[in-house]
Amino acid sequence: MTKNKKLNVSSLGELVENGITRVSIAIGVFDGVHRGHQLLLKQLVKMAKKNNSTPVAMTFYPHPRAILNPKNPPPLLIPPAKRISLLHDYGMRAVVTLSFSQSFAEQSPEKFIKSCLHSPDIKICGLCVGRDWRFGAKGVGKIDLLEKMAKEDGFDFAAVKEFIRNGDIVSSTSVRRVIASGQLSDAAEMLDRHYSLTGIVEKGHQDATKDLNHPTANLNIQYGVLPPCGVYAARAFVNGKTYIAAVNVGVSPTYNRPGKREIRLEAHFLDFSDDIYGQTVEIELLEYLREERCFFSPAELKKQIEIDLERIMEIANTQ
Repeated sequence: MTKNKKLNVSSLGELVENGITRVSIAIGVFDGVHRGHQLLLKQLVKMAKKNNSTPVAMTFYPHPRAILNPKNPPPLLIPPAKRISLLHDYGMRAVVTLSFSQSFAEQSPEKFIKSCLHSPDIKICGLCVGRDWRFGAKGVGKIDLLEKMAKEDGFDFAAVKEFIRNGDIVSSTSVRRVIASGQLSDAAEMLDRHYSLTGIVEKGHQDATKDLNHPTANLNIQYGVLPPCGVYAARAFVNGKTYIAAVNVGVSPTYNRPGKREIRLEAHFLDFSDDIYGQTVEIELLEYLREERCFFSPAELKKQIEIDLERIMEIANTQ
């Protein structure tokens, strides 16, 4: 395998086909790849360098909680493809995504770990997990079992402490919580990057095109949680290109539609005119601008949009 080649596979055995036989593995869901995850990955890279192995991240799809509690699955922060890309960015030479199922979850902790790590042609040289990681049926597996296995099988092991920020543990759940409460700067610190949402562009009411001369993309959000209603400065990633964007989260109260009060995300991309209905777009939120208002007329709203766009361009050009 060429040194810089990045692999995305569904089993450890596939690594052998690419010349990898000695690995150190970090196991986790890694939703968001936040700073807690980054701390774990950093530890793994050090371990792999020390024991002369390849650093590998092992993750799961679907999210385990979506299988264990299907009526209340967590809203994923990022798409699987972005998660894999970020894991590579933080030093993983390969990402193994295991299929998570009810039968997989019901294994004893010992069988669960063996299912994850067993491959006849792969030598496990090291293992890193979060200190409070739980695994196996009913989550009864703890790090003491992993420590025992590491001693018996002769591989390095590290249970990595949580990343603490302002006295609180950084987790995917805490990231969702601060976003939902509008704390974008806190979310950016927890992720070590601006927070983003990903959605599919759908047909809207066309008001922004007809009345405002500022057409918007209406996003059906697939990944991420919506921040509070309001206007935001943002960047949009569309077909491999980046655009400055004005984002409105809310119900468009100037156009009062009885029975149509669902909260939506609409984005206007500067210097953009392509037809992107049905395409996937990532919106990176930079800063909250103002509350969503009900204007006396579309003309008044259009005037405010021009003011917003000037401020948004200033923000985007400095971040």
